[in-house]
Amino acid sequence: MRDRAHDRPLDEAEQVDRQRVDRVMFTLKNGNKGQEVKRLQENINATADGDFGPKTEAALKEYQTCHGLICDGIYGWATQESMGTEVWAGIDVSSHNGKINWKKITKTNNVWAIIKLTEGRTHKNKGRKTNWTGAKKNGLLVGGYHFARPDTDKGVRDAVAEAAAFVDQLKYVGWEHGVDLAPVVDAEAGMKTDDQYNAEWFVKFCEYVEARLNVKPIVYTAKWYWDSYLKHADKETLNKLCAYPVWWADYNAKNPVDPNLRGWNNWDIWQWTGYGSCAGIKGRVDQNWLPGGKDALERLKGV
Repeated sequence: MRDRAHDRPLDEAEQVDRQRVDRVMFTLKNGNKGQEVKRLQENINATADGDFGPKTEAALKEYQTCHGLICDGIYGWATQESMGTEVWAGIDVSSHNGKINWKKITKTNNVWAIIKLTEGRTHKNKGRKTNWTGAKKNGLLVGGYHFARPDTDKGVRDAVAEAAAFVDQLKYVGWEHGVDLAPVVDAEAGMKTDDQYNAEWFVKFCEYVEARLNVKPIVYTAKWYWDSYLKHADKETLNKLCAYPVWWADYNAKNPVDPNLRGWNNWDIWQWTGYGSCAGIKGRVDQNWLPGGKDALERLKGV
């Protein structure tokens, strides 16, 4: 999410390249590895080891033939839709993205958006209600996020205060249980050299939101944050934190279909680039994958 304006405008070559991003679909093929490969294997009765090899390709081709699909051995959109395991593209935005034309976004392959609402105890993101209303009016699935500031005041009461302010703004924009995506807490700030405090802070924040809204909030974070601010916390606290869904940011994943996780066993959303482009938004925008089809989506809604 990197909640700041980008450093410089894209040059012409970059603009051409980034314009391709909003048309990219999530696909799997021979040689890929990861949790979505395992999900595919489970659906075609192949050995569910998360490794897409010749046997998985053969089983996939057999499935495609039996279901009237193009028999190419590639797990693309049509095959995902047939299995009910679609991987949906989405964006996340804040006031740094400027005025957004939500109608144009609906013409891309992005079907959901998560909008910044709050930061710390008192900051309310400019344009939060306008963006929320615009996204929903144009048929996008919507969620809201809070940029957490556990680095501003020592004490778990700070987590409760921030969580309460966030819940108030979710109600202000019109968040609905079972309709909108679960609320998100953005873990990018914390107390240096106090991993235990940071982990306890986020657990307390999540527990408060869950108690108020009856849905498990999503934790947005990344490898750099885990390694610098969380990993030395005790196992019990980390297990509590990792019981919540995770939105993992990894722009340099060596495996093109799976990020490099820490703590969590599986990812629920993957922010795979912060340098994408999207019709309706000027400049760079974060791009994300939400896998698992309707079952995963219902879980993230708290249904």
